[in-house]
Order: sequence, then structure tokens, then C-alpha cells
Amino acid sequence: MLSIRTRPLALALLFLMALPFVAGCNDYRVRFLYPRENRGDYFTERPDVALYVSEPEDLRPSVERRGRGFFNTLHFPADNKLDQTPARIVLRALLQDLNQTRVASLVRNPDNADYLLESQLLSMTTVLRRPLGAWAIPIATGVAVGAVSTAGSDGGVSHGVKTGLVGAVLGTLLPAPATTTATVEVRLDLKDAATGETVWSSTCTGEYSKKIRLSLSAREDQKLAEDFLPKALKRANACAVGQLYAFLQENQIGDPAGR
Repeated sequence: MLSIRTRPLALALLFLMALPFVAGCNDYRVRFLYPRENRGDYFTERPDVALYVSEPEDLRPSVERRGRGFFNTLHFPADNKLDQTPARIVLRALLQDLNQTRVASLVRNPDNADYLLESQLLSMTTVLRRPLGAWAIPIATGVAVGAVSTAGSDGGVSHGVKTGLVGAVLGTLLPAPATTTATVEVRLDLKDAATGETVWSSTCTGEYSKKIRLSLSAREDQKLAEDFLPKALKRANACAVGQLYAFLQENQIGDPAGR
């Protein structure tokens, strides 16, 4: 049976050992709330073309599909944490932007299209990075608690070490510096519906990054993913849609000069 003196030490060590598993068992479902376009972002003229958009091909690396990491570098969310597949998320966002910005007339049947828009999802992830200096907070807290508890106590160094470990554990609950970065990379290929020839292609990357303060023991994956990922995807789509509009405006099927 643990004595009163050794019990805090045992509890502190148990907490430290269990922390990676507790952090890894963060159960959640990410709802992807994609922002709408502002009225001022609409293109004034819609090119006279019919466009069919196919579902993206998911080519992301395995680390983004599974999500992984502890403490210093975390990749999230894993695919099974999303309320939809990544390809479906990207498709719906792209259709929304194409429709709201009046890039082209979207059709449901590829046989009725002038152009076919194919895409590949190359990256979609959120990365949380903690600097090594973040670990100074629990260390400093442990040293401070150990020093205070030793002063005027007859427990000696042993007592200071034990209480210091407890203080270090409590220090992992204090806010520490971190950087969260969401990245989305997509490639679009526009094909002539009649010939199947690729007439335009572009690769666009959207990134949204921000410095935050988060305790070492915290895993706010759902909150961070729902905040950061839609903004990164919006930036990637803004790049792609703008370039696509410029091409279609110059190559309108309905314009005799463009035939």
C-alpha cells in the first residue's frame, strides 16, 4: 500500500505515463463549415461555357489520412474523424465557389458539358507544432514547487523532488506557445469534353497559420481543424477559381471568336 508521502509521486508518474494515451484518445467528429463567398467576390460576367466537375482523386500521403504524433508535432484530423470524406468535402467546396462566383454554367451530365474539370487532392491537414521551449513551463513549475515545499521542511531533497514532480505535472496544464497551420493543396485539370485533351491545369495551395497558446496536455483537434481547415481550403480554391475563370473567359465556346 502506498504511503502518504509516496502517493503524490506515484500519481504524478502515472499521469505522465498515461498522458500520450489520453491525448491520443481524443474522440471527436469534425464538421466542415465552409464559408460562403462575399457579394463583392462574384464575377460580373459568366463565361458562356458548360462545365462538369468530377469528384477529386485523393492523393494525400498516409500521414494525413491517419493523423499521428504526440506532444511536439501533431497531424490531424484523421479521415475517420471527418463527417465526410476529404474528396467529398473538396468537391462540395469547389462546386459552391464555382456556382457562387459565376465561373461557368455547371451541368450534372458530362455529355452536356463543353469542359470536364478533374482534380486531385494532394494535401489537406492541420499541423500543431510546439517549440522545445514550451517544455520550460512544466520544468519551471516543478522547480518552483519543489523549492517552495522544501523551504522550512524537514523532508529534505527527497521531499523536494517528489513535490517538484507533482508541480511539473500541474505545469503541463498551463498554456504554452504553439503554432497551428492548416494546408490544402489541389490540382485542377480542365479537359475538352469533345477530345479529352487537357487544355488547362493549375496547382494551388492554401495555408492558414496562427500562433496560439495551448497546454501540453490539451488536444483541441476538433476546434482547431474546424477553424483552420476551411480557411485554408478557401484560399486554395480562390487561387484555382480565379485562374480558371480567366481561362474560360478567353475561351468561351459560345463566342464565335473563341471557337
